[in-house]
Amino acid sequence: MAVSKKYIGFADFEFTCGTAKYRFCSEMLSVGVVICDTDYNVTEKFYATSKPNRYPKLSKQCRELTHLSQEEISASKDSNDVLLEVSELINRYNIKELWVWGSFDKLGLQNDIRQHYNLGKNIDGLCRICGVVKDIQDEMIKYMKLPEAISVKELASSFGYIPENGSFHNAFNDAMALYIIHKTVFTTDFKKCSAYSSLVEARIEKNRQIKAAQEEKRREIAFSIKLSEEEKVFYDNLDDKRKKRFIYIRCKIIRAFERYPQANEFAYIVIENSKKIKIISKEKADSKQYLSMFDVKYFEKENFGTFIIGIL
Repeated sequence: MAVSKKYIGFADFEFTCGTAKYRFCSEMLSVGVVICDTDYNVTEKFYATSKPNRYPKLSKQCRELTHLSQEEISASKDSNDVLLEVSELINRYNIKELWVWGSFDKLGLQNDIRQHYNLGKNIDGLCRICGVVKDIQDEMIKYMKLPEAISVKELASSFGYIPENGSFHNAFNDAMALYIIHKTVFTTDFKKCSAYSSLVEARIEKNRQIKAAQEEKRREIAFSIKLSEEEKVFYDNLDDKRKKRFIYIRCKIIRAFERYPQANEFAYIVIENSKKIKIISKEKADSKQYLSMFDVKYFEKENFGTFIIGIL
């Protein structure tokens, strides 16, 4: 088949899940692919399940989440064989990237590659697809000006997508959902969609409430130890932004006192361009070789209020 037009590939993968052993040794259970041209005309759909090698028995959580049956998985091909088929499909359309939502698809494939390698099995298909998988979540969030990451299910549902068969957390349905999201965002005035607007507003309000609750809790901890007279005068003369910073630092220090009740000397470690800090006991800090990479200051417990004033 000669390909002159350009095509886009959307994909989703489901992996073994449940306890820690699945998280660190995940294996592919299914893959869904939707291919369309640049006018969003769907040209190919692909779906297949696969049988894990190391943990072929599905966990209860996995069965409930994916709605896959043990019988279905046990009768499936190896994931590498399935992805060799996907590789042939994307080669046919000269697709260089398979777009997914979120970082776990590539991590899951990398884990499956390790399982195959350790068992001495072929990894050509797995490596080929892992190499072309591209997470577009962050760039889409930025383009849509979303307050945070929102799931494919929530976004696609707000644009009116209802899976024809089954539900979300099905690899094909989620790949189709990603296709719907991309198509809607780049071919319509999606911000005027009432369901989408409501979703974003609800998320913004939820985040506002969470942030307000966190700030109130931080303030409660920060003032759980009475301010010295020096601190009171200093605090009263701060603007709102610096008051928040004062509370943040004092809260972190008091939490450190709770973690290290026997300590009298502490290390104030500045991380991420002074925006994030870590407080640990000096004894613990002295054993940390990584401290040479950060800005570290030391203070005594009885003088922590004067220390805060000094660094602000």
